[in-house]
Amino acid sequence: MLSIVITVAPIFILIAIGYAAVRFGYLPAGIAEALNGFAVRIAVPVLLFRALERLDMAAAFSLPLLVSFYAGAFTCFAIGIVLARKLFRRRPGESVAVGFAATFSNSVLLGLAIVERSHGIGPMTPAFGIVALHAPMLYAVGITTMELMRRDGRPIVEIFRVAARSIIANPLMIGILSGAIVNLTGHWLPEPVMASVDMLAAAAIPVSLVGVGAAMTRYQMTARLPEAGMVAALSLILHPAIAFALSHVVFQLPPDAVRAAVTLAAMPPGMNIYLFAVMYDRAVNLAASAFLLATMLSIATVSFWIYILNHIALG
Repeated sequence: MLSIVITVAPIFILIAIGYAAVRFGYLPAGIAEALNGFAVRIAVPVLLFRALERLDMAAAFSLPLLVSFYAGAFTCFAIGIVLARKLFRRRPGESVAVGFAATFSNSVLLGLAIVERSHGIGPMTPAFGIVALHAPMLYAVGITTMELMRRDGRPIVEIFRVAARSIIANPLMIGILSGAIVNLTGHWLPEPVMASVDMLAAAAIPVSLVGVGAAMTRYQMTARLPEAGMVAALSLILHPAIAFALSHVVFQLPPDAVRAAVTLAAMPPGMNIYLFAVMYDRAVNLAASAFLLATMLSIATVSFWIYILNHIALG
């Protein structure tokens, strides 16, 4: 178990460096916005473009693999909404924001780094298949559900139009679609362009992790720790448990596919849950608390799931 903690430690050390650098004044507070803007708008879309441009589509977009991951994600979404409504007495729109917090794992900025660091390059192909659909699929469900909850008499067609516009305009989606087009058409880019793509892609993960740490200084724990704990439990325990049961027990997928599905499912919620809550002004404090709490707890829970995968189930 200690060896696993040592393996994933560099990921969380980079997050801690970003947090400490801003918290103690070595870097200005505004650096978080700059780093995350660069990562989300340039470096990570380029990383996804490069991954999709080279991806084995048949291996990456295996239906049992996708079902294993997304069945767990949507189960957590539904349970999060129900518990927020019934147990924590949230209003409908707030409940959707809570459910979204429980389902949107940090699969890109944190997940890809941990998959490669913990399991090597083998699981990266199925991991990129999951990641390629992650933002568009979960945003589509989250935005559509939220708009239905607060439709205010608007026609359903307008609701879907709003959701589609938000998804297509996402820089990550632009990178994914561009890479898929290059892959499927067989076009190529000049060597100097691809060299620049490789350089940006190499910067994506470390910059993103430092940016996550810097951004954590902006948020604070609130009195809603029981509700934040519920979100963390769904995200860190239930989601990977469902992914493990389906990928390993039901579908009996190859080890690399199981490792990709379970490890990505075990990621804590990302900053997208806070941005989603702010966009609709619903459960904002809860989203911030869940982001902080789950990220801190994930040091232990991610190590646990990697131990299960490598030393018990697939060892």
